[in-house]
Formats: sequence, structure tokens, C-alpha cells
Amino acid sequence: MHKTMVTGLPLFALLLTCVPHMAAASNKAVEERIVALEKQGWEAIKKKDWNALGSLMTDDFVEVTEMGIRGKSETLEDLKANFILTEYAMEQVKVLELSKDAVLLAYQLSQKGSYKGQGLPAKMNCSATYVRRGGKWLNASFQETMAK
Repeated sequence: MHKTMVTGLPLFALLLTCVPHMAAASNKAVEERIVALEKQGWEAIKKKDWNALGSLMTDDFVEVTEMGIRGKSETLEDLKANFILTEYAMEQVKVLELSKDAVLLAYQLSQKGSYKGQGLPAKMNCSATYVRRGGKWLNASFQETMAK
């Protein structure tokens, strides 16, 4: 019995040193996936591909902006009718894994374009919440605030 415990201890110690590295690799993969999905959303807006943008969102998506609190259909309709994006860049990106199926993404957005014929603010602070449903990561919420 002691023999098993003694030989098992080095294996257990080895596992303890590997698990944080495996988690970090998994977290890095999740971070990269979420940032890539957010960029896909901005590219869809830039290309006016509203179906592609909608496919990245949950059906119960919520947006919080100076226009108020809106759902998926209102957000897509408003963007389609009023928003033109010509350039964007995501800076100061931070990803917080809330659980194995939920991630908060925060970043500062630099943008050029127009909304209802008016120029866009140059910089916005944004956050998006992604959830994994049916094995697929989807945007469940988006919030933006003008940066100073």
C-alpha cells in the first residue's frame, strides 16, 4: 500500500504542475475565439452582411447604448437603416472567462463611419458577453459608452 502511495505522489505532483498549463492553453484558445468572433461581427457590419451579423447573436440578444435597451431585431434593423462603418480597430482588449460557457469581452473601439448621416465618435468603450449554446459561441449582449 505504501508503495502505491509513494509512486502515486510523483504522478500527482506532475499532474498538479500540468493542469494550470492546460487551463491556460484552453483559456487562450477561448480568448482567441471570442476576439475573432467579435471581429467577424464588425466585419459583417462593415460589409453590410446583416445575416452574418445576426448569426453571431443569440435570439435573446440585448444591446445597451445611448439609444436605450434593445433586442436583436431592433438592433439589426437600426444598423441596417442607419449605420455605415468604414474602418474599425479593437484596442486594449480584455477577456474575462466567467464560466466554461460565458465570457466577457471588453475593449476600446476606434471607428470611422456614420450613424444617421452624422460622423461616429472616434472612440467607444465596448463590452460584449458571449455564451456557449449547443457548442457554439454566440454574442448575448453588447454595451458601448463614448470614450473620453
